Amino acid sequence: MNGRQIIKAKIAGGGECMRTALKPLTPEERAVAETNFWIVGSFLRAQKLPEDEWFDVVIFRYLLTVENWFRKPRLYRYEFTTVEWNAMRSAVGNERKKQRRRIKTVSLYDPVPGTDGLTYADIITEDNLDYTPYMTEVC
Repeated sequence: MNGRQIIKAKIAGGGECMRTALKPLTPEERAVAETNFWIVGSFLRAQKLPEDEWFDVVIFRYLLTVENWFRKPRLYRYEFTTVEWNAMRSAVGNERKKQRRRIKTVSLYDPVPGTDGLTYADIITEDNLDYTPYMTEVC
């Protein structure tokens, strides 16, 4: 993780998102991050998340939580692993919500959900169009 940097987005009053400059971890933060890096792998395995798809999502939240651990002493009443685990779980949940909001591309050759192999191309043909031709001739 040597000098890994992150972009932090903070929610300011009024719901605005404000970015801060890239900033490396302090030596103390880096030491804690390197010592507890095993938590990331353990989390991904426990949640059965493929590392190649979810590592970026989880590692950035992990590093942000390391920073927060040093900046927010009220977190000391919890185990570091508990704080990290909950933060990474939140990051995965937020990413899944974001993915659900994205527009999904559908192929005409994809099967229609709930049918026995019927594709969109099978139902979107001139014979299957259900419309009333109000104006068929140009006057």
